[in-house]
Amino acid sequence: MAQVTLRFIFISDADKPVVALRVPDDMLFQEAFVAAAKKQGKDASILTATLPGGSPITGGTVKEVADRSANIHVIDPSIVG
Repeated sequence: MAQVTLRFIFISDADKPVVALRVPDDMLFQEAFVAAAKKQGKDASILTATLPGGSPITGGTVKEVADRSANIHVIDPSIVG
């Protein structure tokens, strides 16, 4: 089983922390997103994941998302406003 490394960049936080996860490429993206949020001590249900250009990530597998970009921007609307 192939593995993919995704970099979740929490751009709403002032220091822009990064959580890198190496996960199976057939894992659902949402599962990886929740795991990254938990590592950062955040609730994934209030966060938004986008590709670097701002395109929302609506679902799919880790491979499908990583084929577009391995860098994921995570936005916390409660911080941004």
